Amino acid sequence: MKKNKILLFLSMFVMLSCSEKQVWQEIETGKTIKVFPEGLKSNNTDYIYKWSKPIGPEGSNFDYSIENDKFLLTALTVGQYHVSLEVENSTKEKVHEETFYFNAIKGNFDGTTQTSKTPSPTKKQEKKKNKSTSEEKRTTENNRFTIQVASWKSLEKAKEDMNELIELGFDTYIEEYFDKKNNIQRWRVRIGSFKSKDLAKRVKEELSKFRGENPWIAYIK
Repeated sequence: MKKNKILLFLSMFVMLSCSEKQVWQEIETGKTIKVFPEGLKSNNTDYIYKWSKPIGPEGSNFDYSIENDKFLLTALTVGQYHVSLEVENSTKEKVHEETFYFNAIKGNFDGTTQTSKTPSPTKKQEKKKNKSTSEEKRTTENNRFTIQVASWKSLEKAKEDMNELIELGFDTYIEEYFDKKNNIQRWRVRIGSFKSKDLAKRVKEELSKFRGENPWIAYIK
């Protein structure tokens, strides 16, 4: 009898483990979301974040970008998407693995403006101008800057570059990037996240003294 109870308990445990539900996050098309790994308590500079390309419904359209431990996704088609992440330490040991699931529903904004009457050309121009000014202001306020030092085809080369810069005192990280145009995986070596472009320029000038190169400043949205 006791043995039967143990077997029943083990069977229930296996069933519950196998039926673990995937957690789906509801998102809206046209809106960019930020994804961060869960369960990693600290942002270790030795960690390498290996994000997968999003997988969506057949014929789906989407935009995405990778910023080290942050993944930005904009679903443009209604449907289900998922993104996988593997995190490795400096010895290539896997320390974290996670999959994110999203259900994209149609967003409120579909690229058109609904009005009760057709506005005159003057009103359209004024509205477009106000919208552009508002978007430009919001972009300027939210943007941050980083310094792109190099882009390597080899992860090992990127790590060597990153470690050399860390020894020089620079806040350096690696960002995995998939070059869609050339269909190749690359690893960007970047420094810092600056609110001020002037500050990024000063660090860039200091960096040029050590590297003998002229790195460029990139936007972080």
